[in-house]
Amino acid sequence: MKIAVITGCNRGLGEGIKKVLLNRGYFVYGINRTKSKIIDKNYKEIICDMKNIEDIKKSVFKLPDKIDLLVLNAAVRVFSRVVCFDDDEWKDAVDINLNGPFYLVKGCIDKLKMAKGDIVFVGSHSSKYTFEKGSSYCATKAAIRNVALCLQDELRYDDIRVIYLSLGSIKNRDHHIYEEWKLYPEEVGQAIYNVISLPKKIYIPYLDIRPLKPLKMSIEGIDKLQYV
Repeated sequence: MKIAVITGCNRGLGEGIKKVLLNRGYFVYGINRTKSKIIDKNYKEIICDMKNIEDIKKSVFKLPDKIDLLVLNAAVRVFSRVVCFDDDEWKDAVDINLNGPFYLVKGCIDKLKMAKGDIVFVGSHSSKYTFEKGSSYCATKAAIRNVALCLQDELRYDDIRVIYLSLGSIKNRDHHIYEEWKLYPEEVGQAIYNVISLPKKIYIPYLDIRPLKPLKMSIEGIDKLQYV
């Protein structure tokens, strides 16, 4: 049975990815800050605060010697103008979105080499397209993308594929408005499974996933330039 490790899989996108992998026969280790309600003989949860390096190191020791798939999904989104940004919230965003994945993947590399496994960084379009009040999220997603790019060069000759997902809008939870156009968590999980199921010699290091029919702007053509 193949082993998958997913961070932040007790709700939202991570939970959708977890469901797909369990249905596909994986044994899943969930690394979560809070305990989930799921009961499954092929699921084991490790409670870990991804902003705490000692917690991360302890979690690595609880994982098996071979890992076939590591999905780095856990992240926080805090939106504020730079001048108003709370110092502790900025630090938490950097620790959880950037430092946490860095230390976890560092600790798991030997386990991934044993299985010739895959690493998936769950990223965002915000690594390329910035927006006001998005400094912490945009900055950390851009930084973790570059960590992924460096790992691609470092690990490809060890038969480890490192994949960065640039995701568009996800329907993570119910906001009580029409959002059916957004990507569903299980759909992203299916995309991940499809990519890692390809023959090992096929490498897709960067995958851009977005809804087919996003919300339309009220203006079109050259008139859009006035807002750039």
